[in-house]
Amino acid sequence: MTWRGRHIYLIGLPGAGKSSIGKELAALLQKSGYEFTDLDEEIVKSTGKTIADIFANEGEEKFREIETNKLLELSQKHFAQHPLVIATGGGTPLRAVNRSIMRGTGVVVWVDVTVRQAAKNVTSSLLAGETRPLLKSANAEELSEKIHKLLDERRHFYEQATMHFITRSPRGDERTPPELAQQLLQALEQMSRSIRLRPRFETFIAHSGMGDYPVAIGSGIAASELGASLRDMNIGRIVVIADENVSKLYAQKFFQRISAEYKGTLQISQIQLVPGEPSKDKDTLFDILDSFTQLGLSRKIDAIITLGGGVTSDIGGLAASLYKRGMPLIHVPTTLIGQADAAIGGKTAIDYSGQKNYLGTFYAPHLVLIDPIFLKSLPKRELNAGLSEIIKYGLIGSPELWTKVSKSVRRLLRGVDTGIEIIIRDAVQEKLKYVNADEFEKKNGVRELLNFGHTFAHGFEAATNYNQLLHGEAVALGMRAASWLSMELGMLDEDEWRQIEVVLGRLPIPVTPEFTADEIISAMNRDKKHQHDNHRLVLLESIGKAVVREKVDEKVIRKAIDFVVSVI
Repeated sequence: MTWRGRHIYLIGLPGAGKSSIGKELAALLQKSGYEFTDLDEEIVKSTGKTIADIFANEGEEKFREIETNKLLELSQKHFAQHPLVIATGGGTPLRAVNRSIMRGTGVVVWVDVTVRQAAKNVTSSLLAGETRPLLKSANAEELSEKIHKLLDERRHFYEQATMHFITRSPRGDERTPPELAQQLLQALEQMSRSIRLRPRFETFIAHSGMGDYPVAIGSGIAASELGASLRDMNIGRIVVIADENVSKLYAQKFFQRISAEYKGTLQISQIQLVPGEPSKDKDTLFDILDSFTQLGLSRKIDAIITLGGGVTSDIGGLAASLYKRGMPLIHVPTTLIGQADAAIGGKTAIDYSGQKNYLGTFYAPHLVLIDPIFLKSLPKRELNAGLSEIIKYGLIGSPELWTKVSKSVRRLLRGVDTGIEIIIRDAVQEKLKYVNADEFEKKNGVRELLNFGHTFAHGFEAATNYNQLLHGEAVALGMRAASWLSMELGMLDEDEWRQIEVVLGRLPIPVTPEFTADEIISAMNRDKKHQHDNHRLVLLESIGKAVVREKVDEKVIRKAIDFVVSVI
């Protein structure tokens, strides 16, 4: 697999010559469509501030946030267009999300220079009027010490690069940027004949008060990117939580591929769950925590991996959040509902006292890896059920996604094809809009809009003892109830309701659940979102616009339930 067509990210110490080499390399690759850009210069252009000003007035953390956003913008803007040679800042690889962005969209080259040469180059740039906030020094000796310290702190991250390019010659003589660029080009060509590059993937950023984390999406990336990320995190042991079905399908080969990519000794333990919603209870939770204790897990060198659908990420995430007040956590969702919804946003939970997701926490994972290849072995019923959450995003906030999904729903119901990755990516971007704006669901009418159809759905699930309907099927019925209710209350145009009903009606419900309106109302009254005697529901004003409606009359809610009963 060739490197051509991918971005080339140059990383390394300040003063390594990344910009001068990068310009020359882009010139050599001009016929292949490559252009050069300097990440720091792009930041200055977009903010109208110098790097020194940002550091002085807003701090390094704010600068790193701006840097990540600009890196993501550059990687996505040209992802399928003209590739770039990008000279990054010396500290760019420090953030996990930056490393994920670079691994997913390009070839990362560590431009390795001696501390002495870096200090010499930095001194020249300072004399030319450039300001380097992290390298303010009283003399040459202090400057060298600071650069040496930066190398010690960053070496681990530099070493994760696809290619290690040493600028000094065996004889120790200096070479010009054109000479180095030519040598680097030759090294890239040689690399493509000896190294199998990872599949490309896109990275999106989930913002969290507990630390931003990457959501990576791409076919065939799960094992390779997980192995690379674990090595990146200095993790020496993982505990994989998966149900018996998922374990039987993937465990052995998946573990072998992770270990091969890790390129070291990685201990792997496994905890198996009984498949299905009934496993999401306090007994299973404490069994998992007991297993953690028996294994003697450490927060510094061990990590929890959830491999499976929403049940697995919910209970596995909760266990990780509780054990020793928080273990490193990575979600690898294998179902459509997990990839498009459950694994993103940091919600963890178990069912309790007959109520869904009654005990839980908000806990941000370190990483979410979405690999659509898993869906090829997903039972068709599970795949069909997962479409409901994707349709939901279109209904509550994205007419464009609604149009895309409604036009392709028949094709999607036939099975997985190449278009599913695009649909999942769009759904993830929609989910992140709500999560990033309201991580802990504290604001009225923001993240809670994601509950559209879910209050009804949880009622349907509870009334059938969680053993008849899949969650996605219950959500589809719940959205049909909520859409009908929106129309009945005069909020939603009847023509739009008919469009919604046609699409949702195509999602198969292969069982005929038996429940009464009284049972559903009783379950809805016990739902965690219920506020005393106030029926508070997410309803639609139009396709693409959801609102929260307070004090909805119970009589009309009953009519909506009766409507659903009449059509299943």
